[in-house]
Formats: sequence, C-alpha cells, structure tokens
Amino acid sequence: MPIIKNGQFVEDGWVTLEEGAAVPVEGDVIIPLEVALADVTALDGRTGKTALLISNDVDVEDHAELIAKADMVVLMLPAFTDGRAYSQAMVLIEELDYKNELRIKGDVLVDQALHMVRCGFDSFDSNHEIDLEVWNKALHKMSTTYQRTYEGDLQVRS
Repeated sequence: MPIIKNGQFVEDGWVTLEEGAAVPVEGDVIIPLEVALADVTALDGRTGKTALLISNDVDVEDHAELIAKADMVVLMLPAFTDGRAYSQAMVLIEELDYKNELRIKGDVLVDQALHMVRCGFDSFDSNHEIDLEVWNKALHKMSTTYQRTYEGDLQVRS
C-alpha cells in the first residue's frame, strides 16, 4: 500500500524486516529497534538505507546515538487515541535535532493530519484507506492554533 509524502501517494520502497530475519546488507530496510539493539554491528557496512521502527512506549532519548545514524525513523501509532508517538516526534526534533525523514505508521486518520504534520511527521503509513484530496484539505483547514510547533507556525517540515 502506498504512503503519503509531500501531499501525494508514493510507493514505499522500504522493506520492513520480518521478525527473526537477519539484517540484509543491501536494500532500504526498516529494522525494529529491538533487532538493531540486539546486533548493532549488523547495521555497519550496509549499502542500503536503514530506518528504525520504534514502538510508542520507548524513550527515544535513551537511543539517541543509534537514532542519529538512521536514515528514517518510523514511530508506531497503535491507536489514534494514543498520543505518545506525537511526543516522541517532538523529542526527536526538538531535543535530539533529528533531521531525516520521520514517519508515523498505524492508526493514522485524516482528522489528525494537521497535528501530525505540526509534530514533525513528513510521511504517513496508514492502516486505513485515505482520500488524498480530503487529506490535503485537512492540512489547511485551520489557520490559527493555540499550541506551538517545532517551527512556530503551520509550515510543513521539509
């Protein structure tokens, strides 16, 4: 299924590592944090890009060194009512100065699109079918907010 990035559906070229599988040397792969921690040396010398898949109960500050090496971080959103991934995103950007792609995966809903963008997410992998026109309208539905964002305004992270 395609992901949403830059307001468009794009094919996801990343492969998520299956549980128990060895970390491949080639290709763009999303590796669960637990796997990466179990064998950090497996990440060295890869010719493809490496992303970390992080559950929303992980303190990302505890893994800052490993995260800094990742080409992308994927934060899990198991339920739209669980906001911990939003907090993780803010910590990654504001505290750890993470600059690479930040993706949210799971129960991603259109209603929360603007808030996800304001927290720093720039790609979206939803369990639901999403109407792209509705998604893009949702990003511009509100012109004023009370909460600050990492950029201070409604600009989309680039």
